[in-house]
Amino acid sequence: MPHEPVDVARAALRRSPRQDRSAQRIESILDATAALIDEAGYGNVSPTLIAKRVGMSGPGIYRYFDGMTAIAAALATRNLTRLMQASQEALESRDAEWQELLGRVIKAYCTLYKTEPGFRWLRLGDAIDRNLIDNTDSNRTVLAHQLGELFFERFEVSRKRPDLLKHVEVVIEIVDTLTAKAFETDATGDQFFIDECTRLAIGYLEDYLERTQSYLDD
Repeated sequence: MPHEPVDVARAALRRSPRQDRSAQRIESILDATAALIDEAGYGNVSPTLIAKRVGMSGPGIYRYFDGMTAIAAALATRNLTRLMQASQEALESRDAEWQELLGRVIKAYCTLYKTEPGFRWLRLGDAIDRNLIDNTDSNRTVLAHQLGELFFERFEVSRKRPDLLKHVEVVIEIVDTLTAKAFETDATGDQFFIDECTRLAIGYLEDYLERTQSYLDD
């Protein structure tokens, strides 16, 4: 079953924001958390420090979140949401084949590394908990399901192909691992690893689609 799209309001919030002011406060908390992760490292960030950054009382944070793990879950979910938005924009293009568009999705992922505070460390939350976004599936599996659905719909990929989503998960693993390597010591991204990531991801998916073409003729 495909995952429903996730949003920040469902990610470990004690209460969903009912007013614009509350929603803005939550965004401020997440922005401050992301910036502090870059500045001090996740292990040195606390709800009290976040509250001070956004001009709240310490207990005020707990109106919305149970603690740091819940804040990290919301931030990881926001990262996923922004990645899915960028991916959807890339896949909506009609001017290129799927290989080129997959490369654009990988480029969008790299852009988050460069521009999204806290992303290099937190990404989709695996550094804290592999099930930070969903209690059942791993963070990467959630991404694979959501990105896979976009890809299947855009290019009319038949679900008759065996282990379709598992192969999408492999692509996600390739992309996540090699992009992390690309930005490990280079804030702008080591282009060698980015290029290899793109080549391997496309090649793997091309091979799978070719091997399973016969299933569409049955």
